[in-house]
Amino acid sequence: MNDLQSQLQTIKNQSNGYTKSPKTFEEQLQLLKEKNLIITNEVYTLKKLSHINYYRLSAYFLPLQHPKAFELDGIFLDNIRFEDVLELYFFDAELRKTVFKAIESIEVYFRTQIAYHHSLAYGAFGYLDPENFKTSPEFFDKVMVAIREETSRSSETFIAHFKEKYNTTDLPVWAMVEVVSMSTLSKIYAMLKTSEQQAVTHALKGVSKDLFHNWFHALTVIRNICAHHSRLWNKTLGVSFEIPRKIKEFHPLQGDKVFFALSVIAYILDAIGEEADFQNDVKNLVASHPKINFKAMGFIEGWEKMSVWNE
Repeated sequence: MNDLQSQLQTIKNQSNGYTKSPKTFEEQLQLLKEKNLIITNEVYTLKKLSHINYYRLSAYFLPLQHPKAFELDGIFLDNIRFEDVLELYFFDAELRKTVFKAIESIEVYFRTQIAYHHSLAYGAFGYLDPENFKTSPEFFDKVMVAIREETSRSSETFIAHFKEKYNTTDLPVWAMVEVVSMSTLSKIYAMLKTSEQQAVTHALKGVSKDLFHNWFHALTVIRNICAHHSRLWNKTLGVSFEIPRKIKEFHPLQGDKVFFALSVIAYILDAIGEEADFQNDVKNLVASHPKINFKAMGFIEGWEKMSVWNE
């Protein structure tokens, strides 16, 4: 069986159109030179290439290179240094940390709100009854499967203690919401009856229950980008934020750009009264990297004067 599997894998590899061979760190350095990147310190560059995967770093090459449609495709623009690439990389790392921390505060708040309002309406285990939601049986079953899978594999001590003490695999809603993923939490919110959805989002003036569901889903995607150390800077978001009709300062913004996400985070943190310094953290981060093209992220002229950014 193993021989057959090996033969099949060999055939598969032979049919694979990818032909690039792995390169040593020294060869990677030489390739960057050939692409017109200025290397001011070879020892330092080799050190960084050994710390940061070339493939990961290449995501930050693109804005510093000639566009793909041009004859010089893949060649760095004149006077671009390796340090310029690193500045983008380290800026993005700091941006992800700042955003992840802020989304965590938002996530914890809404975990609390959902558990609080649903438990008051239907008790500790009311979430197990499909009659307590407005959704299809199929969607309810899908969410319940996710809840049970995620709670069963949680290593939280309080869950093991609860299961042992009460001899049950089902958790009360206030324990359940603490261990399910943000994605599953978003689905639970989508199932809530209208009165509960409105109670959960009562602090967000001008944000309808459906708009919030879109925002929460989009924030989940942003959170996962940050959690997996993927590129956030200059990213066109796969899930766009819907523009709130009643909040006019959002109207000039692009819902698929990172700046829209940052503005949503700032708005929510302010609305729920979270004691966070998110606005200043973003402003300081932007000010400390003046060479970066922030317009590509959706930043608009005079963004600092928007009420959501002007504390």
